[in-house]
Amino acid sequence: MSGFLGEWTSSAIVAVMILLSVGISYVLDRRSGNAVESLGKRVQSRAHVIRNGVEVEVPLSELVPGDIVQLQAGSVIPADLRLISAKDFFVSQASLTGETIPVEKSADAGDADHVAILELRNACFQGSSVSSGSARAVVVNTGSRTFFGSIAERLNEEREETNFDKGIRSFTMLMIRFMVVMVSAVFLIVGLSKGNWLESLFFSLSVAVGLTPEMLPMIVTVNLAKGALKMA
Repeated sequence: MSGFLGEWTSSAIVAVMILLSVGISYVLDRRSGNAVESLGKRVQSRAHVIRNGVEVEVPLSELVPGDIVQLQAGSVIPADLRLISAKDFFVSQASLTGETIPVEKSADAGDADHVAILELRNACFQGSSVSSGSARAVVVNTGSRTFFGSIAERLNEEREETNFDKGIRSFTMLMIRFMVVMVSAVFLIVGLSKGNWLESLFFSLSVAVGLTPEMLPMIVTVNLAKGALKMA
């Protein structure tokens, strides 16, 4: 708008600010992304597997159903497993169930009828970790076929709009309508009172730019007060 109206100095300043903002953001995001990717390549979880009677250490990506895995305190469950043998074996399933207390597992299936899959005594699932004890287990499912992998796939699907999303959209539309009303009113009032319509246009645009940061504290305060009253 400044360039269209001949305000080349203002236009150049705004353009430089936009380029700097976008450029710095892009460079930093790219650097952080590359750093995370490089770290992911360096730090790879491995599992102790018994193949041909010999215990070897292999990356998790090379596990296949049927592999025999050796587990001990501190180990990460590398796939969905069925226990063959266990000794004082406790597993933390907090990432799957939210329960912080470790669950005891054993090779004995027990009464598996009418039991949730995560409560099976002789089953361990990817995403959990060994708290104490030792065990030997056979790999049943790997990758996206694991219980944890199925959750990840569902999360990647198109999600439904939440109340938070609706609230953000509602707030955005409220601000846009408020801007249209305020900008129009300020433009007409300043233009009619001073007779300088160009100055009135710039002033009304500056009001529109400043509305969101100026009104945000007030809106947050009102919503916090309203929420406190509801909770009370």
